[in-house]
Amino acid sequence: MTGGRILVLGSTGRNFAAGMSGGIAYVLDIHQDFEGKVNQEMVELSGVEDPQEISFLRGLIEDHHHYTGSELAARILLDFTRALPRFVKVLPTDYKRVMLEEAKKAAEAKKAEYPLPILPGNAVRELHEESKKKQDDKEAKDPHKEKIGDIEESVQDGAVEKKRSALVLDKTKGFMKYQRRAEKYRSAKTRTRDWGELSTRLTEDELKYQTARCMDCGVPFCQSDTGCPISNIIPKWNELVFAGQWRDALNRLLMTNNFPEFTGPPCEGACVLGINEDPVGIKSIECAIIDRGFEMGWMIPSPPQWRSGKKVAVIGSGPAGLATADQLNKAGHDVTIYERSDRIGGLLMYGIPNMKLDKNVVQRRVDFMGAEGVKYVTNCFVGDGDVTLASLRKENDAVVCATGATVPRDLPIPKRSLEGIHFAMQFLHKNTKSLLDTELADNAYISAKGKNVIVIGGGDTGNDCIGTSVRHGAKSVINFELLPQPPPERARDNPWPQWPRIYRVDYGHTEVKTHMGKDPREYCIMSKDFVGDDEGKVTGINTVRVEWTKTASGGWDMKQVEGSEELFPADLVLLSMGFLGPEEKVLEGIIEKDARKNIKTPPGKYNTNIEGVFAAGDCRRGQSLIVWGINEGRQCARDVDSFLTGMGTQLPVTGGIVKRAPYELLKKEHDAPLELVTAAA
Repeated sequence: MTGGRILVLGSTGRNFAAGMSGGIAYVLDIHQDFEGKVNQEMVELSGVEDPQEISFLRGLIEDHHHYTGSELAARILLDFTRALPRFVKVLPTDYKRVMLEEAKKAAEAKKAEYPLPILPGNAVRELHEESKKKQDDKEAKDPHKEKIGDIEESVQDGAVEKKRSALVLDKTKGFMKYQRRAEKYRSAKTRTRDWGELSTRLTEDELKYQTARCMDCGVPFCQSDTGCPISNIIPKWNELVFAGQWRDALNRLLMTNNFPEFTGPPCEGACVLGINEDPVGIKSIECAIIDRGFEMGWMIPSPPQWRSGKKVAVIGSGPAGLATADQLNKAGHDVTIYERSDRIGGLLMYGIPNMKLDKNVVQRRVDFMGAEGVKYVTNCFVGDGDVTLASLRKENDAVVCATGATVPRDLPIPKRSLEGIHFAMQFLHKNTKSLLDTELADNAYISAKGKNVIVIGGGDTGNDCIGTSVRHGAKSVINFELLPQPPPERARDNPWPQWPRIYRVDYGHTEVKTHMGKDPREYCIMSKDFVGDDEGKVTGINTVRVEWTKTASGGWDMKQVEGSEELFPADLVLLSMGFLGPEEKVLEGIIEKDARKNIKTPPGKYNTNIEGVFAAGDCRRGQSLIVWGINEGRQCARDVDSFLTGMGTQLPVTGGIVKRAPYELLKKEHDAPLELVTAAA
């Protein structure tokens, strides 16, 4: 190398710079082993410290990224200040001497141009004009002299400059080039000291990498029945985010999902890329879209311009109840939600801990719906007081039961009545209420501080109990699982695009392992009986190990392992074994149930055996995910709207598709006001 300046971002071989007599090389030394590869006979090594040189180096990297879409260049530019110390400047010693001499001569020449100010007088003025003319002639003859035509050309266009510096990625081959970028979790050592959210959102550039990985599949399984229950048009809003069209992405998302900030990632299990790679981070993109909508002021309450005069009561304010109310309010009906707790949100407010779902986010949505016209009645347990199902039917045109499946599955083993044994939802509800009311200052919660805690049952609820106990300051936390440990990869009976039933390490498991040294889960273990002291408080659980064997018919048999009995100490036991169905008080014994003790409705419909009474959510389908609750609420709203209008509905089905009522049906309703047909359009 004899001249010029180069940038090396890749690896180098040995004997680098041998025979290098001129020019400058900037080398990225990622592994800090570059110095041992350099032949330093003619060169010297240094860092890049001069501000002009740093600016030049950054410009080279930006140009490289702009023209090639280099992922490494993009990562460097995301945190250039941190990457700068890793750059090594290679400069030949003779070349450095010549550069210093040239710089010295230039400085002296500039200093000698006008050592004194020009004083009045013809001789001085003529001498000045003569020298200036010679200088202008010399510059005119120099073809390499940079010229600026006028001031407009010297001013850079902000939009053009922004476009030039924008992240350029390969959307066509992004699924092959780029890796999944997940939201960064806070350190497990420090995050257990507070109740703040566990993770931080991805940056705009990181989100662009995720959207570049979306293949826009011909058959997008992510929005199928095995993926997203509400059929979000995921590839479409991925493409819009990639193009920077955030508002269009928001509009596309809201066509199918009422509450994107709440939904989980079942769609990622059906991502086609997930067959042999990490799936696209769909959940992160979805949350970013709705967050951007609120931040930019695009989420503006829009009450319906016309009201039908029909009144609907929704019992329960969980995901299904809120979705039902939101859709029916959009259709122009007057909707009132009845909630037995002191805050609206149901499971979203009190069933999920704050570190997993910030309650400000829930309240933001509740307030938004209130501004659009939905009414709320709190501290009202329907069926346990003056307000009953019968009274609601009398005062409203339709009633929707969206109470959830709130009857917990119990563990009827000896000494179950000992003090210190609680259902998981009791534990989580009281903790969140106390946190929101007084930041736990009122002590009106079940404390795990200094206790040996055993959580019986896994899943999200069990994990939330684990994380909450750690934040209380539990002495130890153990999680009992009756079933065997899941496999690390999909089993043969769990093919893609089904949700992968594999071994996972959730946030609570990580926190216990960090603070207590081991994963809290004990698999293939069955509780035999509780152990208590003379004061009636639980002190432990007698257990036995079990093993599972597959039968010839494909089922599973469980048998106890002899000699595996073990006593686990416990001061607090939390039962997280699922739910059995809705509470009978609300149903008043008149609403028919199915064999699983859920509210019975016709296949594909949401009406119960009582005219004008509908059901949606976990009380109808059994305990499930938030996104399934939203889907239930949206589809139930269609049936309710059809019942109220008597002539079909224009509320959308899954995927945001509006199915118009048959013309023959509309033709029969000659006297029906046109608004009933078009209110929801």
